[in-house]
Amino acid sequence: MQEIDVQATRGPYKIIIGEFLYHKKLVQILQELGPYNQLALVSHPRILELHGTKIIESLDPGQKLVIFSFPEGEQNKNLTTLEKGYRHLLDNGVNRNAILLTFGGGVVGDLGGYLAASYLRGIRYIQLPTTLMAMVDSSTGGKVGIDLPGAKNAVGTFYQPEAVISSIDVLKSLDLREVKNGMAEVAKYGFLYDERILDENWQLEGLDDIKDLEWLIARCAELKSRVVSTDEFDTKGERAILNYGHTFGHALESSTSYRVFRHGEAVAIGMMMAARAAELAGIAQPGLFQLHREILRPLLKGFAIPDEVNVDEMMNDMERDKKREASLRFVLLKDINHPCLVDSLSKEVVRSAIQEIIDDLKGN
Repeated sequence: MQEIDVQATRGPYKIIIGEFLYHKKLVQILQELGPYNQLALVSHPRILELHGTKIIESLDPGQKLVIFSFPEGEQNKNLTTLEKGYRHLLDNGVNRNAILLTFGGGVVGDLGGYLAASYLRGIRYIQLPTTLMAMVDSSTGGKVGIDLPGAKNAVGTFYQPEAVISSIDVLKSLDLREVKNGMAEVAKYGFLYDERILDENWQLEGLDDIKDLEWLIARCAELKSRVVSTDEFDTKGERAILNYGHTFGHALESSTSYRVFRHGEAVAIGMMMAARAAELAGIAQPGLFQLHREILRPLLKGFAIPDEVNVDEMMNDMERDKKREASLRFVLLKDINHPCLVDSLSKEVVRSAIQEIIDDLKGN
């Protein structure tokens, strides 16, 4: 078991990584948080079916648990689901002295965290991630929110959890696609900060092929926690570096209405596009894209880019992002572990990078 401290404005909190942690740590942390009179839980039906008893059996006998469950998928991280969550908590009498548990992957953590941040002007919450993606990235840092049509994470805030408990035994229920989805985010930390991560086995056939799962999760969480501790509200540029691959990736997701790509798949493709753009812009030397391709292509094995993905639609989505954000910044690499923020890239470079990777992957 490993523990990582995150420094935040609302106070420090711990990320705990290990096996069978709900019995070991959840009740302990709840007790340490002081008096609370209710527990609520946000999750998906499938997660509750697979792992719900682990939570219930870890709680004190007789502890009432108000459960709000909603369908899986980024397309359900929206205002309609959020309103249903508010209504469910209100109808069950959940008050400001409650603690909410977000039990699932990134969609649950994002929406559940925003539900906690905004319900009755804020109640405490604990992240209980159940996917590799959420454990290595989205559960840490307090970025919570929902999507609007054509605008990923357009509504949200910064609201830190009281703790993150990553019980890695639950990952055994993940299918291969979801394991690879999470490993794309792992690769991001290798490209950005720690080259040792890139020595991992990327020719995965299952979770057991990962060399040291606990170390890998802890290392990624540690790297993110350092960034969050120094740039909690994303104002200094350090936290923006974590969006490597996301400018391209979000355009992929948005242009296909969030129904084709899982987030890690879109980010993996986005990182390849970013690497190629860095080469074309003369920011990186030739060879950077090839390294990305060698690491990321195995994570996309058997996944072909659908015909509906095209350069024009992605460019249009990027333009919409640019208008919303006032500028469109790209995170690029000068070399491995040497990231930089670029405020503008020529449309020719962006278009060429997108088209080359689409063409490369359409035959995957």
